[in-house]
Amino acid sequence: ELVGMCSYLLVGFWYDRDGAANAAQKAFVVNRVGDFGLLLGILGLFWATGSFGFEEIGVRLQEAIGAGTISNGIAVLLCLLVFMGPMAKSAQFPLHVWLPDAMEGPTPISALIHAATMVAAGVFLVARLQPVYVPFPEVQVVVAVVGTITLFLGASIALTQMDLKKGLAYSTVSQLGYMMLAMGCGAPVAGMFHLVTHAFFKAMLFLGSGSVIHAMEEVVGHEPVLAQDMRLMGGLRKHMPITSSTFFIGCLAISGIPPLAGFWSKDEILGQAFGSFPVLWAAGFITAGMTAFYMFRLYFLTFEGSFRGNDKAMQAQLMAAAGKGAEEHGDDHGHAHAEHPHESGWQMAMPLAVLAVPSVLVGLLGVPWNSRFGYLLDPHEAAEVAEHFSWSEFLPLAGASVAISVVGISVAVLAYALRKIDLGSAVAGRFPTINAFLANKWYLDDINDKLFVQGSRKLARSVLEVDSKVVDGVVNLTGLVTLGSGEGLKYFETGRAQFYALIVFGGVIALVVLFGALG
Repeated sequence: ELVGMCSYLLVGFWYDRDGAANAAQKAFVVNRVGDFGLLLGILGLFWATGSFGFEEIGVRLQEAIGAGTISNGIAVLLCLLVFMGPMAKSAQFPLHVWLPDAMEGPTPISALIHAATMVAAGVFLVARLQPVYVPFPEVQVVVAVVGTITLFLGASIALTQMDLKKGLAYSTVSQLGYMMLAMGCGAPVAGMFHLVTHAFFKAMLFLGSGSVIHAMEEVVGHEPVLAQDMRLMGGLRKHMPITSSTFFIGCLAISGIPPLAGFWSKDEILGQAFGSFPVLWAAGFITAGMTAFYMFRLYFLTFEGSFRGNDKAMQAQLMAAAGKGAEEHGDDHGHAHAEHPHESGWQMAMPLAVLAVPSVLVGLLGVPWNSRFGYLLDPHEAAEVAEHFSWSEFLPLAGASVAISVVGISVAVLAYALRKIDLGSAVAGRFPTINAFLANKWYLDDINDKLFVQGSRKLARSVLEVDSKVVDGVVNLTGLVTLGSGEGLKYFETGRAQFYALIVFGGVIALVVLFGALG
């Protein structure tokens, strides 16, 4: 929760930007939805088992089902409620919507919290919950399917992104899906290993994007719409050799090219998925090719070709698309803009160089035939994996994984480096519906807006209507009755004794008549 609070405060760091303030609220609200389920699940499991210990919950839950004190369905429901927490924290479908918007925060925050730290919390919790989840195949299937939907969703949306940080954000969503797929396959060590390797190269990629944005701001000013849009980049490799080299290493690592870190961890997950859920493996396999394509698309659009940052017509077009006028952009309070971007200072370049080393080498700690990382986490599982390791099984799967990545990279080279394929007309022109579907992020933000934002406002208006008409009506009616009765009674309060005697006499006559009629 403290990490979530840090995220909320840091995403909204530029509080005067509407986008940042809204993104901070969105991150907070979506995580509260997950935490509500998590809290219900924790309380439910304590009610069922009387314990908060992971191992004890697993054992006692089985005993309770065996004794018939709770049903299997209730146990599965409690496990899935607990899983809602990791779904929000680790940005799993459909609670992933906060993470791309969180890119409104400063780039070091994206690198530290949203690529490495906060999003690790959910994956780590599911890994710790394995003693509870493993006896329930239904829960494992749900975890694996949610992870698979997430990894495909993140990769498919990243294909169309033009904002450099948003592209990396959807890439993070996709990689978190791979980690959750591993958990669903009952391979927590593989999932945790990918979490560690991913933390290094994705943090480096985010910091690299920060270096690029910093350099772009020298040319186009401090307007995020312009500084982060890849349509205004290009040719930066000549001007930013350190940033471009480290970014290239990160792209190779996340694409799963051996012997870099991403190959070993992603391949281990795909191997586990192949043995557990072949259909889900196929989705993960195809997504590996998509990952290689969109990462090298980012690289070529940003670092290769000619520099497009001085294209005033494109700048005006992007500002208009964002609903901002040229006068809003101004000229950064009269500061002169550079003609070309320059490499960032050593304070920004050094962390990139430091992170490049583990991005290349850390995967060697988890080679399947002798996983030092596995022995550290779970010696029993690591020993079992090493014992059953077979080159005849490993090489075809690893070869296929590398091959699909090479295909993805090749398509990106043809389309964005050599310009041999015009994907805009070949794909977007031929399949405008699919392109719009991906560009609009599967319309999930629109659905959430319609159902929850507009829906809650409609409910609030209905409640306000009830309050103003029913509640206020009852209160106002009471006041009117009191006022009317007071108005009527004042004529009986004259202060004259003869009038009061007349009233008494009239009352007595009325009682006599009444009793006479009753008698």
